[in-house]
Amino acid sequence: MPNRKTASPKETTNTGVLRIGDQWNAISIIAQSQTHPLKAVCELVENAIDARAKNIEIVRRRTNDQIMLEVADDGHGVQLDQDGQPHFGHIATHICDSMKRRLSRRLRNGVHGEFGIGLLSFWSLGQQLRMIAGDSDGRLHELVLNRGEQSYFVSPVRGLLAVGGTRIVVGPLLEPSRKMVTGEKLRRYLANELRDRIRTSAVRIQISDRISRKQLVVTPREFQGDRLDELRSISTPHGKLIVELYLRLTANNRQETRVAVCKDGTRVLKDITELIPFERAPWTDGRLEGILDFPALNLAPGTRKGVVPDERCEAFIEAVHGIEPAVTKAIERRDQAESAIANRQILRQVKRAFLSALRELPEDQYLFFDVPYRARRPRAPDAGNGRPTTQRSAARAQKETLAVAPPFQPSQLDTAVITPRHARRQPKGECVLMARAFDGRGEQLIDRVYYKWRIVEGEGCLKDVEGGRCTITAHEPNRVVVEVKADKGIRTTTDQVAVKFIEHDDDYGSVRGLPSYRLQAEPSQTWRSRYDVKRNEIIINSAHRDFLASRTTMAKHRRYIGKLYAKEVVLLNFPHESSSEAMERLIEVIVRTEDSL
Repeated sequence: MPNRKTASPKETTNTGVLRIGDQWNAISIIAQSQTHPLKAVCELVENAIDARAKNIEIVRRRTNDQIMLEVADDGHGVQLDQDGQPHFGHIATHICDSMKRRLSRRLRNGVHGEFGIGLLSFWSLGQQLRMIAGDSDGRLHELVLNRGEQSYFVSPVRGLLAVGGTRIVVGPLLEPSRKMVTGEKLRRYLANELRDRIRTSAVRIQISDRISRKQLVVTPREFQGDRLDELRSISTPHGKLIVELYLRLTANNRQETRVAVCKDGTRVLKDITELIPFERAPWTDGRLEGILDFPALNLAPGTRKGVVPDERCEAFIEAVHGIEPAVTKAIERRDQAESAIANRQILRQVKRAFLSALRELPEDQYLFFDVPYRARRPRAPDAGNGRPTTQRSAARAQKETLAVAPPFQPSQLDTAVITPRHARRQPKGECVLMARAFDGRGEQLIDRVYYKWRIVEGEGCLKDVEGGRCTITAHEPNRVVVEVKADKGIRTTTDQVAVKFIEHDDDYGSVRGLPSYRLQAEPSQTWRSRYDVKRNEIIINSAHRDFLASRTTMAKHRRYIGKLYAKEVVLLNFPHESSSEAMERLIEVIVRTEDSL
């Protein structure tokens, strides 16, 4: 039997070189990869900036009921061939092989074009592109490309053109592009997309919208917030990362307030959070805006949007992660400074709101952080609706409403009020109580009123009893109820208050009045606020999505703070209530404070 010879792996391995099987199909795919008509116009403008143009004019006009777009510049124009004519043939036959790649390093500086596919983006804009440029003798020639067609045409044309410049006419515009490509939208888009390229090249871009009859100048976008001066540039193995970040006072629409990623002055990503590693704070903060410019980035050639995930992108990600602590710290410092200013104003409004609520809610149920309470003078019944003062009991009010009684005399005793209403002291501490008497009209009675004090509940000691004033103390923690009896002739009235003697460490409250608040950013936490007993502060999570949403306006932010105070009031006063009862109480407080906020 003959021996079988097995083939070695080397003998069966085939090698080759990748190539395009269908060139026109590849060109069609590249041309259709750019779907944004405004970006297509931006590509034409960038070509003019690469040509060292100092003036660029964009004209939107109507010709024969068709909308046309024209981009003209005064740059160095199209490169000439050996015959001194615009080298249109090279442009049309060297797709993906830009002549700009062959420029020297000196000439390459400031030039962005590198793919040789910018002109093909007109497919997303209009039906035809005409590029007009002059030869060495000043005569004009044009290159004509039609959407969806493989052929190109070069021919001489008549007309005038700026020396060394180029004019591109695209049209008629496609139906979907007509509404998108307007003078105003172009101005806004180019101001954002080419912000730093316009600034560094000092080019003047003017838009003449003859359809809407507007003359517009594209000026680089200016950010609205305060710049974070601590951050300027970061060195990486592939060059510098330019950092320009701003912080607004209030959160804005995320469509407007973003941190963009740029490559040498041209925006390649509207929002850094489009990159997965940055879908977190501080980049999601609605107040942070600006740019991160990294010239070393490699762009996705087709759309010129997004970056290639290579070692340069990794260097960018690592550098940005390195500045995150500094950005977070800068935001926290500004939060503290901002809260110190806003705190005073908001606290005054919140305090007024809760003092107003205290007049309507049961005093024996709500402490309101021991807000200093002003004694309410009783009022005479309203002549218009007959409603009695809130100081009178329901029974007395009903009796006075039903009965026809003569009006109170100015000197006739009606009500006694003790202040403070909700006093708290440490054991062995002293609390001074004051009593005042009022007539039915709310006027204070001073002469011939006699007061008698006594303890009706709890263990304590009364001393320094001098008419309408007394001092109470207790040696052990407990609740002492003190009563005063006011006597003026044939009429007497009483009032009671409770004084709590509690150790501070066990006291879920404060004797220092309405608490202030401070901001603390904890983006990974779900809590909105919490009450710090020892510091008498409400801590508010400034990274919570509700807090960020509330900062669109001062009024909305103030109401949000007020609701957090209402929540803490309910938790303070009703810590052991069921969830349904606590919600009822919360609504009770909010209803009585929201009008004042």
